[in-house]
Amino acid sequence: MENSAADQEKSDGIRRVRRVATGILSVLACIFFGSFLVNDPPTWLLLVRAMAEAGMVGGLADWFAVEALFRHPLRIPIPHTALLPKNQKRAAVNIARFIDEYFLVPDQLLGRLAKLNPVRRAAEWLSQRHHAESVGRELSGLLRLILKSQLRGGIGKKGTSAIKDLLVTSVSPSDLARNLSGLLKEATHGTVLNEILQEVRNVVDQNRGKVTELVQEHSRWWIASTVDKQIVRLLVDGILATLDELADDSTELRGEFNHSIEKFLDEFHTSGKIEGYIERGKLNFVESAEFEDALKSVLDTILARIESDFDDRPENMVGLLSEAVSEFAQMLLDQPELECQLERRLNAGLETLLDEVRPGVVSYISDVISDWNSSELVERIELEVGRDLQFIRINGAVLGALVGGTLFLVTRFAH
Repeated sequence: MENSAADQEKSDGIRRVRRVATGILSVLACIFFGSFLVNDPPTWLLLVRAMAEAGMVGGLADWFAVEALFRHPLRIPIPHTALLPKNQKRAAVNIARFIDEYFLVPDQLLGRLAKLNPVRRAAEWLSQRHHAESVGRELSGLLRLILKSQLRGGIGKKGTSAIKDLLVTSVSPSDLARNLSGLLKEATHGTVLNEILQEVRNVVDQNRGKVTELVQEHSRWWIASTVDKQIVRLLVDGILATLDELADDSTELRGEFNHSIEKFLDEFHTSGKIEGYIERGKLNFVESAEFEDALKSVLDTILARIESDFDDRPENMVGLLSEAVSEFAQMLLDQPELECQLERRLNAGLETLLDEVRPGVVSYISDVISDWNSSELVERIELEVGRDLQFIRINGAVLGALVGGTLFLVTRFAH
């Protein structure tokens, strides 16, 4: 394992504390054995000997406990030593389970997240112009990548199917039928009908000769052609007069005609025929090859325009996206209800995501720790907690000395 500067500092700290702990143990041993050099030692020296003896035992016991956690003390394979290397897989599972149960709890994580107020912080950050420009530039690059690599080949069958479904579900035949009926009614009262009647009048007037030929073809042989022509003239003039009267909004005939048209349209609408025609036409259209061709043409035109903007005016696209990001951020700051709504959506999404990734995270932690080399595992763990463990050795020696001195005094005075 390669040591970073921080790891090296931790390792140096562990060595310093280890030397202190070993030094204290050595001093206690020297005091203990040195006390035997005095014949008939006084009471105070016996007290010091008892304290050194107990401190030495406490220090040695804690040294053995610390060493047994990571390796065999003095490389002697004593049972129940080198606990961490021997139980690496079980420790990996337990560590992963511990993290899952106490760190990946949704309520706990979401509670901490709520205190950070991420939506408002993000909105405040994005409201600053240079931040919005940075995000706009990244979004521009992402959109350009998607456009170049994904959309050039078309949206595919799934995309076409999604647009079809959107069109079928979004377009309401009943609303279209109602609107169409209203438009037709308005047309009977406006210039549209007048223009239609005028066009019909022109057609009839310009085709008098054809009408005459048609009448003569079906006329009796004994009726003179002049009579047929007179009849045609009277007939056409009567039709033209009727059309002129219909084209005049102030005539009674136009009023009756409008009333009849409105009644017909109302009956046609209430019967559901218009709605049925629209529904069948819509379904036939979205299933036709013409629809796919039209959709492809529209998408190709849009994509070509966007791609051209990316290539010819990249800063314009960055500016548009930056402005959109900035406006959205300002909208969040100005509308607390929108901010709350976005926070609820964010929390719901994170909760769902957390439920999905928790098993994977636990499995990942367990696998990583299990796959570590035993010596690497020992080095990693000892690097993090080794300094504190060396303090346990110091505390054991000091506490042992105090306990030993106390017991010596108690037994001395008891005798």
